Amino acid sequence: MNVLKWFFIILLYPIMFVMMVLTLIMPFMAYDDLKNVLTYEVPSSGSTLTMVGFCSFFIYLAMKSKWLGMPYRKITILLPMLQMIIYTSLALAIGGTILNKWADQAMFSKGTAIALALLAFVAIRLFLSFLYWKNPIAQRKSQ
Repeated sequence: MNVLKWFFIILLYPIMFVMMVLTLIMPFMAYDDLKNVLTYEVPSSGSTLTMVGFCSFFIYLAMKSKWLGMPYRKITILLPMLQMIIYTSLALAIGGTILNKWADQAMFSKGTAIALALLAFVAIRLFLSFLYWKNPIAQRKSQ
């Protein structure tokens, strides 16, 4: 059993590192998709939601596993930072989906699509603020 555990750790740590790097650059990729949709008025590929789900799954595995979560326990700011980046990427991906509906199917006017995308971004950022208000990263000192 111990050999199997180490085999999975050796196999999954490089994947976890790649997922961390992808998670760090994901908001920039989603922003670039949004910018291209608005500039050229042509829908993008829309793979950002898939990437968010894939990276979220590996971060979830690392949080639930004692061995895979070791880097997150050693570098304590890493997990909250990745969570914030995932939520921001999710907000940008939802905004991109709305803008793609405008560019591809003309479901909304351009102004309405931009307003809905901004509203989705603000709603998810408010949810993130509420989440960290209820569960702060650092414990509050009692006075």
